[in-house]
Amino acid sequence: MDYSDDYLRARLPREDPPAELVPADVDREIAAWIERGELADAALVARSVRWTYAIFSELALGNYRLGRNLPPWDSFLALASMASPAVPRITVGLYDPSVEMPGFGLAINVPEWDGPPFLVLDELTFPRLGRRFPLALRQVVTELHAAPNPANATAACWARCNLAGDWGIVTAGHAICSSQPGFSVPLATGGTGRLARSFWQPVDAAFVLTDPPEAPPSPLALCHFPAAGLPVTVETRSGCLSRTVASACNSLGFYRTRLYPVLFFLDRPCVPGDSGALVRLTSGEAAGLYSGAQPSPATGGNSGRVLNFAQAMFALDTTAYL
Repeated sequence: MDYSDDYLRARLPREDPPAELVPADVDREIAAWIERGELADAALVARSVRWTYAIFSELALGNYRLGRNLPPWDSFLALASMASPAVPRITVGLYDPSVEMPGFGLAINVPEWDGPPFLVLDELTFPRLGRRFPLALRQVVTELHAAPNPANATAACWARCNLAGDWGIVTAGHAICSSQPGFSVPLATGGTGRLARSFWQPVDAAFVLTDPPEAPPSPLALCHFPAAGLPVTVETRSGCLSRTVASACNSLGFYRTRLYPVLFFLDRPCVPGDSGALVRLTSGEAAGLYSGAQPSPATGGNSGRVLNFAQAMFALDTTAYL
């Protein structure tokens, strides 16, 4: 997707959602990255974040109404019931204007099937927000961007076990050939690490024990609430790549789980070997672990798939350092 601030500005509501309906943690995080960052239009991005998590919050409370403009098939009715924050596939953000349709709304990412590659199922009305947003179905597949060991993947950062205090690195779980603790992991330096924990599948994160860093690193601040319009940097082994968040799943407390991945999606993917790369805000906070591409083969659309970094830290029970 070709992201631009102009596109987001044209599709996002022009005013903020009611302040009392925006979770306080979201507003506090916005204030922190605005103070540290240099965004071309900080007010626009902040408005996108507020709308994203106000929508997720109202979904969690059941404060929405279906338009019931659904085709008469049981499968579609079942999909409509997925308009719930407990379902990890639902995202809020931008649609791809070139292969889907121009718009900002909700989407359910589903595997390929014989129906349309992108279909607006209904509109959800949020009475307290005073807005309606489309609910779409999007066919996707997943391409993981790593060879089967971290020597050909990317380490995101240093981390320290919250239980034992051991040092190691965090990378994508699918970059490790095993989920068994103690498994020997080849490193790009020529040495080996030892797998401490991996939760792939479903949470694509692994903690690999290594020698401790020579100089004490600094704790890494986290971004919990990515949303469409946030500029990020993917710190790959070949260099830093600029990307923009296009849509995000619900992370309002839902990152505290190992049952399913809490994801967000970039406007463009990176390349094989970049799995495990740290995705950071331009203000420095860690937002995610890059894991691969999520193309829509029937339309030709594509995006980058990223695991929420706060979920990775929760699942691995580690603290991040850089």
